[in-house]
Amino acid sequence: MFRVSARILLAAFVAGPLFVRDAKANDFHWKNVGPEGGTIVALAIHPHSSTIYAACNGGVFRSDDGGASWVPSGVAGSNVFALAFDSSPTPTLYAGTNSGVFKSADGGNTWSPASTGLNGAKVFALAVDTHTPATVYAGTNSGVFKSTNGGTSWASASGLGAIRISALAVDPATPSTLYAGSTVSGVFKSSDGAATWTPASSGLPTALPAAKIYCLAIDPETPSTVYVGTYSGTFKSTNSAASWSMAGTLAIPFLSLAIDPVTPLTVYGGGAGQIYKSTDGVSTWKAVYCCITVWALAVNPATPSTIYAGADHASSPAGFYKSTKSGAAGSWVNSNSGLTPYKMFALALDPAAADTLYAGGNLGVFKSVDGGKSWTLLNEPVTPVLSLAVIAGSSAVVAGTGAGTWQSTDGGTTWTQTYGLDSLGLAVDPTTPTTIYAVGGAGPNNMNLTGGGAKSIDGGATWAFYGGSNSPLPIFELVAAGIPATSSSTNVIAGTDSGIYGTHLHKNGGVDWVTNGGLASRIVYALAVSRASSSTVYAGTDAGLYKSVDSGVSWTPVTNGVTASAFYALYFDSANPSTLYAGTDNGVLKSSDGGTSWSPMNVGLTNLIVNAIVRAPGLDGELYAATGGAGVFVFTNEPEPREPIEKTAHPGAPRHVDPRR
Repeated sequence: MFRVSARILLAAFVAGPLFVRDAKANDFHWKNVGPEGGTIVALAIHPHSSTIYAACNGGVFRSDDGGASWVPSGVAGSNVFALAFDSSPTPTLYAGTNSGVFKSADGGNTWSPASTGLNGAKVFALAVDTHTPATVYAGTNSGVFKSTNGGTSWASASGLGAIRISALAVDPATPSTLYAGSTVSGVFKSSDGAATWTPASSGLPTALPAAKIYCLAIDPETPSTVYVGTYSGTFKSTNSAASWSMAGTLAIPFLSLAIDPVTPLTVYGGGAGQIYKSTDGVSTWKAVYCCITVWALAVNPATPSTIYAGADHASSPAGFYKSTKSGAAGSWVNSNSGLTPYKMFALALDPAAADTLYAGGNLGVFKSVDGGKSWTLLNEPVTPVLSLAVIAGSSAVVAGTGAGTWQSTDGGTTWTQTYGLDSLGLAVDPTTPTTIYAVGGAGPNNMNLTGGGAKSIDGGATWAFYGGSNSPLPIFELVAAGIPATSSSTNVIAGTDSGIYGTHLHKNGGVDWVTNGGLASRIVYALAVSRASSSTVYAGTDAGLYKSVDSGVSWTPVTNGVTASAFYALYFDSANPSTLYAGTDNGVLKSSDGGTSWSPMNVGLTNLIVNAIVRAPGLDGELYAATGGAGVFVFTNEPEPREPIEKTAHPGAPRHVDPRR
């Protein structure tokens, strides 16, 4: 099965000598180096403190100092779409994600799944009964679900069917009354706790995309007044959604709304390019900040003059914004220190420039020329980048994506799609760096190939099909062993969703893929060939780590000290062939005896998913880790804090792209 997730990664050789710093115990730790910013799609404020929570595409982040700094707060690797607190004396925080609901009873320090009965639905909206905290509603891609036991179990709320619900709001005075907004079917209302629903879209646009509903907000003093943000503007009802009329005169998408709890006539709106404010119940709007696309707004209930906004990645800059002057023009400040919600799948270092690092993630390719102190989001490819390779001796960079293989010959400034193969893995031949292998699924321009392999001998400029008609598909990972293909030897090894394959040479000179046997029931995400012996191979799978001493013909499990279930990255230390690093679903593991025994290496990493590991050349070369929801980390003895700066190549008015997909 093809999986595009934080668990698809690259582990390939990098030409040139790499040396290992002798890190003394307790001196070194992992330090986050960005990139900072990212997309925020929801905000929540703790009812009894000033702690702010941000829902991001890489998990939940938390700020305990009013947004001045941020730390990861759990659900790492998930796309988080919604956040909601209940009203109990010790509030429970709920997070709606692409894999259901999670809940935390300790302010986001620990989380537990709370999705029984959701049947795999994605949760885009959450609302909690203001009188009965154990009653929670979830808006999903399959309608509305209801829990009456704090998320322990859920049942589908009858009447709406399997439509996508993008917004939910509970009447604070009569919590059995709630509203649901859909991106395809308008607004619905229930007066009996979601037992039944009736359409409530009179006066709203009816044709798509104008009819798309993004958000709902209820006046806390006059609950019969309800606002809705749509693709074609803001609408207002003063009769509990019996009818609607246009509010203000701006016929543009309104993606978020927030009402001042003390002065409800004051409403804030997040549009596709501006933050707006109204002081007359949205009879009029006034633009107070440009140019960002705002998916989340929140008013601090303890200090209503403090407004928070969450912008998406296309904004300049992205991330978190704050105003302490009631949203007045000129009062908004961008504050992203520690906010690093990016899912990173791949890392690659420039062999000729130790401080030049490329990171491939869910938004494309980031580049740093100062060892991660600052980053630039490159213009292309504008698609999740799953593998990267830098060609030694040139300025060429190759990126494998779910939309083909791309090459840049100028260090990432410009890119060209050079092959249609969906490249989940790239491997550079360690003896001939201009020879690259790419593997993955079938792309739109891959010459109708039935398999999943391609080879380039010119640094990724041109490609040819590699492998016979029985090529495995999809291939998640690839390594080049650096030995010629013969009828009895393997020079390229591939990890697939059904075990290990290798390339063998036909008598006629052709190359074909042959199953190496073993691990057939495993999904192989990571491979590494020993630098001391090319016949020794390690395989990281969805169910543990394995070792082969015969080029993959037979495998034995490695268990001594292993504290992780899934392995997504494997990286050999070149200065010491016995040292091997592993990126897992529980941080980084290190072996100093060739993989026989392992120990955690997680100080400062908080046990995040790690998808790629690389080390810079030189005696003091830095060790970097790419995580599935918190950006890039470096293993260092430098003290905190850091001061990285994110740069973006998306200036001006941002694009309107829904991150809640």
